[in-house]
Amino acid sequence: MLNIVMANRGTVAQRPNGTQGKICQFKLVLLGESAVGKSSLVLRFVKGQFHEYQESTIGAAFLTQTVCLDDTTVKFEIWDTAGQERYHSLAPMYYRGAQAAIVVYDIQNQDTFVRATTWVKELQRQASPSIVIALAGNKADLANKRMVDYDEAQAYADENGLLFMETSAKTAMNVNDIFLAIAKKLPKNEQTGNASTSGQGRRLVESEGQKTAASNCCK
Repeated sequence: MLNIVMANRGTVAQRPNGTQGKICQFKLVLLGESAVGKSSLVLRFVKGQFHEYQESTIGAAFLTQTVCLDDTTVKFEIWDTAGQERYHSLAPMYYRGAQAAIVVYDIQNQDTFVRATTWVKELQRQASPSIVIALAGNKADLANKRMVDYDEAQAYADENGLLFMETSAKTAMNVNDIFLAIAKKLPKNEQTGNASTSGQGRRLVESEGQKTAASNCCK
């Protein structure tokens, strides 16, 4: 499994002069349909990279990244879940105990937005009552092919108390920003518990070298 901490890339940075304040660890899960760009968003956030043709996630992938906020270091333990229908039943295993979630849709595809609203409802019903949910309209670099209106998504987010940004993993637009906004909204007054899933969940996690099925381009 990948376990990478990047630094000095936009808002993701090391604390100056080697000082270390409080460290808070949070479990974050990404949900959304296949090929909306969940893995590309995570890859851009964690490694600052973008691959034009990103392979499909099998089960879920696990990565870590840290964000510095004033005197607090926020460590995200990120579960990037598979979007294919056959993996949907596994999603509760990954969002159970999560303190944050990013629900991703493709601005070119109205159906992925409708499915995103279904994921939000599921999180509101079954996840932690205090979970911070962000809605990401991905592939914003393809706005000329837009099928989901920005104002429609913003209104939905406002009605449901969600953070909302349009993002582009390809250009890095708002990628660090959406994770930073989540980090700012999470409570820092107590240490979080174990952010991992069960042993069964870990057996379903893939590493970078174990992906087999190719997907459509994820920007």
